[in-house]
Amino acid sequence: MRILATLVIALLILPAAAAETQPSAMGLWRVADGTATIRIKRCDDALCGFVASAPAPEPGAASAVGQKILIDMRQDGEIWRGTIFNLDDGQTYTGEISTQGDLLKVKGCLPAGICGGETWRREADEPEQEPAPKPKPKGKPKKQRKPPPR
Repeated sequence: MRILATLVIALLILPAAAAETQPSAMGLWRVADGTATIRIKRCDDALCGFVASAPAPEPGAASAVGQKILIDMRQDGEIWRGTIFNLDDGQTYTGEISTQGDLLKVKGCLPAGICGGETWRREADEPEQEPAPKPKPKGKPKKQRKPPPR
């Protein structure tokens, strides 16, 4: 009986331990062609990905930095499903992401079921910095002089 109880407890704990070892999709990722990085972070109960760095835009064109390209990715087992915005053609696609060690598999599909994808590589990530507080003036504030009466 004791062996059965131990086995039941082990079967309940193992799936939870396996889920914890699944690498997080959050962090900084280098796209397949190496030209840009994408920061994936929580947005409410989903994940979102924003362009963190990209080549300089053509004169007069807007920068891609800050653009949201992974939208409302919600976990479904080991895969996150949501919407992917393609900066190249301005279209959105149904998509999914999944991690495999330091790799992120990214896949987008047309409504007709035609899919494509690429693999991104995790980058060393430094935590996002909060803006530095403004330094406080030292000493007592100087009193302003009133001009003499005329």
